[in-house]
Amino acid sequence: MDLKPGIFLYDVDTKSIGILIRRFWSYEGMYYPSYVQGTHDHFKVWIWEIVWSRPGMERISESGLINLIKADIIIILSDT
Repeated sequence: MDLKPGIFLYDVDTKSIGILIRRFWSYEGMYYPSYVQGTHDHFKVWIWEIVWSRPGMERISESGLINLIKADIIIILSDT
């Protein structure tokens, strides 16, 4: 699945429209000593920041978002 910033989504549950803002590593911006940064890559998780018409901003793991799309809970409206 090719997710990228700018894609519009529809949440069937909350009936809200969302837009993918950015994708980042789960520990981006957090301080980790250099000896930890290179050795714990298996703890990295891609996160998507989404802004919804309601309830607002949300951060969700990429795998979780893909599962919600596969389950037709979140529908891709536009594929920019």
